[in-house]
Amino acid sequence: MQPDARDPEPGSDAPHSPARQLAELEAEVARLRAALHARAVIDQAVGVILALGRMTPAEAWDVLREVSMRTDIPVQQVARMLVDHPRTGPIPQPVRGELERQLIARREEAAPQPAPARPPAE
Repeated sequence: MQPDARDPEPGSDAPHSPARQLAELEAEVARLRAALHARAVIDQAVGVILALGRMTPAEAWDVLREVSMRTDIPVQQVARMLVDHPRTGPIPQPVRGELERQLIARREEAAPQPAPARPPAE
């Protein structure tokens, strides 16, 4: 019986060869490790914002996301700036300014509103 020309050679990079599957699994592991590391940095940045703004984790995540969107800088990069700034120096102005605006806005939203004035008693 003659070998079929379509059959891959053992050890080749055919779609279902063990070598190809191993390479795909190694690439997936690398992507998952990178995502896990990125998530850890984001969680640390949420903690920084949480402490600065005295807010819930969900509110801190919203602030991080808003800063990212309004500065057009990816969330992971904004998070890295917040986490690394004690070691690397000041947070760049666009991020620092937007973070301050977001924190002030959240404080104003959370501040108790004065009670409406009562009409004078007659």
